[in-house]
Amino acid sequence: MKRIITIIATLLLSSSAIFAQEADKKVGELLNTSNWFELERVYPVVKDDMQTPMLKLMAEVMLASNFNRPAELREKLQKLIAEHQAELGFGNVCNMTVMGAMIEGYEGNYAVAADMVKAIADAVKSANGSLEGTGLSELLAYYEAVREYPAPILERPAEDVKIALTEKSGLMWIPVVVNGKTYDFILDTGASFTMISQDLAKDIGAKIIGDSVFVGGGESTGGYGQRAFIENMNVGPISLKNIIAFVSDNPSDDDPLKVDAVLGMDFIKRAGEIQIDPSTMALTIPAQKTLPRYGRNIILEVNIPVVEASDANGNRYTFILDTGASGDNLSDFWFSKNTEMTAALPIETQRTWGHGGTVQNQIVKVPEYKLTIGNASADFKEIAATVPANGTVSSTRDGRLGMGLLKQFKKAIFNFEDMFVAFE
Repeated sequence: MKRIITIIATLLLSSSAIFAQEADKKVGELLNTSNWFELERVYPVVKDDMQTPMLKLMAEVMLASNFNRPAELREKLQKLIAEHQAELGFGNVCNMTVMGAMIEGYEGNYAVAADMVKAIADAVKSANGSLEGTGLSELLAYYEAVREYPAPILERPAEDVKIALTEKSGLMWIPVVVNGKTYDFILDTGASFTMISQDLAKDIGAKIIGDSVFVGGGESTGGYGQRAFIENMNVGPISLKNIIAFVSDNPSDDDPLKVDAVLGMDFIKRAGEIQIDPSTMALTIPAQKTLPRYGRNIILEVNIPVVEASDANGNRYTFILDTGASGDNLSDFWFSKNTEMTAALPIETQRTWGHGGTVQNQIVKVPEYKLTIGNASADFKEIAATVPANGTVSSTRDGRLGMGLLKQFKKAIFNFEDMFVAFE
């Protein structure tokens, strides 16, 4: 997952001086550390005791952003900036406005997103004289290029939809029909939007939009490239209209996956809920959503799901949920928190292929590792943990859980309305 711009608001304030009450201190700490899962647990309990209106609104904005409540985010963000702009400071106003613009963009409100980013870009130029290094120019170019395009729409029948998947190279491939022809796409929760290769874009007659610019997304869909407008794609009886897809380079000759297409979160999130049976390679998109059993345990970061899990000692970790990854791994961030466990393990070099390219890292292999997600336990053997390069930690999450996790269960449920994942 690659970020276009850092969007996490930071409150560089002294808790002892500013927050008069313990509730305010606790919420301020959770905001500063971007601990959204703990904030989700703590805020409903302490909000009535909080003394700082700006801090309460900030907490509500960040919870709405991370737990996929765009309408609430829109309302709270406008109120926060309108009423507390001076308290927030210029940097936080910019960051939070960009965060709101990106959410509008994911919803297909491109003109709104473009106007929001332009306003911030103009303000930054007035204050600093340059946008270099901010990512705002690239983000604005993207939204301006798609400004006049309609928002994506998902149309589906009233009954459950069942689709047969195919397994290849350890990944799930789903048939997608465009202009009467069927193509195999990777079903990928680790891609924030749909990706097609240059050859596939030509084959389906997709309309290329603008010049090549940097587009954020997952490892499979991030980077420089063009966008293309696809009027309609059919996934079984489901129709996804007005897709803005990322156009990638064609797969290279030495790429073992030869990926031409990825069906990403722009489809999956709009489906509301997907259920996967890895043993039979069956996908169900239910008409009636599953009721949450253990509360919310996923958030969306740049439109990609992140799950909270705990280890055998009760320590909490966060992992990217990526069905576009054939295996699972622990990041350098996890490594930095578990040096006692990894100190005696031999370091080796690992070269891995993904549909985002080749990655080479120094790793250790953890012999046995157990995680609990909700009420389900998963066991991992010889799972790779990345050693920080030159002692520098680059990850913000504890790793990536992919098909190695899913294949341990009969069913995996991803629900993006109530924001939970469950395994049976």
